[in-house]
Formats: sequence, structure tokens, C-alpha cells
Amino acid sequence: MDRELGFDRREVPVVDGQRMSVIDDGPREAEETVLFHHGNPSWSFLWRKLIGPTLDRGHRVIAPDMIGLGMSEKPLSPAYHSLERHVLNLQDMVETLDLDDLTLMLHDWGGPIGMGLATRLPDRIERIVIANSLAFAPESERSLSLWHKLLSNRLGRVLGTRANLVAESAFRFGVEHELPDAVLDAYRWPLSERGGRVAAHRLVEMVPEGPGHLSAETLRTIEDGYHQLQDVPMLVLWADRDPVMPAKLAAKWARAFPQADVRHVSDEAGHFWPEDAPGPFRRAMLEWIDATSP
Repeated sequence: MDRELGFDRREVPVVDGQRMSVIDDGPREAEETVLFHHGNPSWSFLWRKLIGPTLDRGHRVIAPDMIGLGMSEKPLSPAYHSLERHVLNLQDMVETLDLDDLTLMLHDWGGPIGMGLATRLPDRIERIVIANSLAFAPESERSLSLWHKLLSNRLGRVLGTRANLVAESAFRFGVEHELPDAVLDAYRWPLSERGGRVAAHRLVEMVPEGPGHLSAETLRTIEDGYHQLQDVPMLVLWADRDPVMPAKLAAKWARAFPQADVRHVSDEAGHFWPEDAPGPFRRAMLEWIDATSP
């Protein structure tokens, strides 16, 4: 596990002085910089099987831990967390490190957060990879997954913040292959702090069930900026056994971005495909970066 956690890290102050822990490894003068953004309730550990091969290609790798998760600072107030705040945090980090020519690799909440960044700093984006993530506001009331429903009620809120129920359930039902105890422990330990459990549960509540949800308002603003990205190369990779984001949802990206190359990479991987099937996704991403490089 030490090797898998051994990438170079730094701390970057973001909105309100919160400290964001960021993997920043590889040559600063690299022609390609790949920014990996995780979702909930994971952290940059999720990308460990993709980061090494990406560095081996000579690329620079940036992989932040969202505020509240991983090794980043963990505010105790649920009110801290909103889609808008997390977009601002990522923007702050990118501007502080003066990152350009970025390839975004976005999973789960990384999708809306990363697309928020891309619409605000389009000149810094070289290409975008989406994997089992959505960044579109609901146009009407919709039914969320059973997992979201169970965790969004009062009992779920108590269990989510006291018993770490978000992580315990996500990494058992979001994968097709049982994770080793050591890997489960690596996902659990950042959430041993109450602020981590608060963030994980709040991110569940941030999933919009209808157009009146606060996250939906931010998503509409993000979508309004998609016209700036119509010429940006986009690759959409999907694991089809995702219980939260079924395979049919990948088509939403093709409708919004005609240039998107949509690929259903695995029908044997769940939501957390970097655990179930990292190899096919890694090859698809790196080969596509090579093919779309000048």
C-alpha cells in the first residue's frame, strides 16, 4: 500500500483558506497534464492504478482530494458543501498552480465539478474524459436510486455521519468484485474523522432530485457554458454494471457534445471501475490522449 500512496503531494490553500491535498507528480515541463478528479466517498487513492502508467508516459499528474475527503481539510459544517463551493475550490487550485493544457479525467462528482471548471476556464482545457458521471440539471422531478433515498432520510443522516454508512455501503454495492480488506481500510480511514463523514453524507444530499434543488441551479449555469467546449475533444468511458448510473445515461453526453467519443468499456465493472477494471479504462484513456495530441 505504501507504493500506491507514494506519489508526490502538496497542500494548496483554496476558498476560505481550506487546505486541499493534491497529488502533483511528474515533470512540471511535461507537454501533457492529466487532472484526475474523484467523487464520493472516495479520494485520490481511487486513481492509484492509473496514475503510475500515466507518469510512465512522461505526463504530469494532478489529483486533488476534495475538501472534506481524503487528506484534505475536513470542515465540520454540512453547510460548507455545495456544488458551487467545490467548483470554486477546484478553480482556485488550478489557478494557484497555474495549470494549463489540462486533460480532465472525471468520475462521479468529478463530472459536475470538473465541467464547472471547464466552463469557467475553457482556455486551460485541452481535452475531457468522462467516466460514469453526469453533469446535467434535471428538467423535472425524478426518482433517485434506492441507495440515495435510504441515505437522504433522517435515519440515513444519523447513520451516515456516525457509522460511516456511505463508504461502507458504496464500496460494497458499487463494485462487482469484492475489495480486499486493505483496500477497504484505505477508503475508510480518511472518513474516521467526523468532517469526512459529514462531507460524504452531504454529497449524497447534493444529488438533485428535481429542478428546484440547489445543485440543479449550479448545473444549469454549468450547462449554459457548454457552448464553449464544443470543439474540445471528449471521450466518454462507461462501466455498464453501475447500479447508480446505468449504461443508457452515457448517451446524454453524446447529445450535448456531438464530438464525444462514447465507449462502453466494460459490462463487468460497477460504478467504481478503477477497482473493478482499471486496465481497459487506462488503456482507452492513454491511447486516446496519444491519438489526440498534436
